[in-house]
Amino acid sequence: MIFESSALLSFSEDIQNRSFTDWIKAHISFMYPLHAYNGRVRIEGNMFMFSGAERKTGNDFQLNIFRNEIEELYLGYDNVFTVFETRNLGFGWKPIRITFTRNQRTLRLYLIVNYSLGKTDNAIWLEILKNWLRA
Repeated sequence: MIFESSALLSFSEDIQNRSFTDWIKAHISFMYPLHAYNGRVRIEGNMFMFSGAERKTGNDFQLNIFRNEIEELYLGYDNVFTVFETRNLGFGWKPIRITFTRNQRTLRLYLIVNYSLGKTDNAIWLEILKNWLRA
């Protein structure tokens, strides 16, 4: 089964190193939430894939994560992506955090799926991801 949607993505380092201008843009009503990459997320076989572009440069960006690399899924805010990073202070949507290991290094990414007018499909995608990991 294949699942695919539009998505915004950031690594924990992107959020920790965001500028004040990035924060302001994420709080303007017609702008997208804080993110470093925009594109499409796809699950096919045992691969989670993100294909898109870096927001600031427009450079192509690809990320493929194998199912067995994923350690944790979490829906909500944490000490990196806090409610203060959003204009709605956590009401309406929460990011998906995916923790995975690559080359003996733990990485965390934050995913916002199908964002539109303060709403997301993150809860739906969390269930899709959980079911995919169990398969």
